[in-house]
Amino acid sequence: MLCRLLRARYQTLLGLALLLPGFAFGQNLPAALPDTTTYNPANTLLWRVSGPGVAGASYVFGTMHALCPDDAAMPTEMAAAFRETQQLVLELDMDAPDFNKQMRRAVQLPWPNSLRRVRKQRDYRVVRKFFKFRLHQPILPFILMKPAFVESYVYSTLLPCTPVSYEEQLVQLAQQQHKELLGLETIQQQMASLDSISYPRQMQALVKAIQEYDTYAPLMQQMVSVYQAQNVDALYRFVVDPARNPDQSEVADLAQRNQNWIPQMKILLQSKPTFFAVGAGHLGGRTGVLQLLRQQGYQLEPVLLSRAPAAPGPTPGR
Repeated sequence: MLCRLLRARYQTLLGLALLLPGFAFGQNLPAALPDTTTYNPANTLLWRVSGPGVAGASYVFGTMHALCPDDAAMPTEMAAAFRETQQLVLELDMDAPDFNKQMRRAVQLPWPNSLRRVRKQRDYRVVRKFFKFRLHQPILPFILMKPAFVESYVYSTLLPCTPVSYEEQLVQLAQQQHKELLGLETIQQQMASLDSISYPRQMQALVKAIQEYDTYAPLMQQMVSVYQAQNVDALYRFVVDPARNPDQSEVADLAQRNQNWIPQMKILLQSKPTFFAVGAGHLGGRTGVLQLLRQQGYQLEPVLLSRAPAAPGPTPGR
């Protein structure tokens, strides 16, 4: 069980790495106009899937990869839906062979690189001083990590707490209820877009995130607030908004990943009752998972959650 929880925390780190670097990359690229169409009128993060070939009750839930514990309380309807299913499917296949080895390889810089050597020495000094004087922790545990993962960790510290995720809770429930755990992607597939960005450019983005750290705090809180409102189309627009994410290649990558998932989701839906849990930014919009499933002939029924994620309040510091 501990191994699965550690893997869930890796999913959290990678999820942030895939979602947030766009705020620091691609500042001068042309941006597409946002899609303001409402595809999912009900405000909820949980959707029941039915249709041809669906083997019993199946659900799609939109997660956020890092939340304060009070904001990640599991609604009763979500827990009840999970009990109806027989397998849990996350973005990442955490039961893949040699997962831990692949995980370490994915996170770490290839030898002999380190944060000291990726770019200019002054960039490393910026990172080291930030960890020492702002986060009050040593840089040593991060020095061999790819800068994009260090950046995702920096973003997670914007929350006034030690963050948790729905993925961790769901993995625990799957273990307790003896459910199979599957994934829609491999580590290599998830890493493809990140590894296309050179390490010096990742380091540049990390330094920029540190230099503008205080300006990102309201942005992170705004994202949490949009998530709490449970409007998946609004959350999708927030994630792909050109004002926040000028690098539209990342938007295209999000759409492509969604498209790649659908054939696998169809097979899994036909195999046994399934609970899918993926980042909520994948659900909304014209190219979102919910709309793509509708185009395949499935019906998506909103399951209203009586206890939405709690409103922000005083939370113990990290």
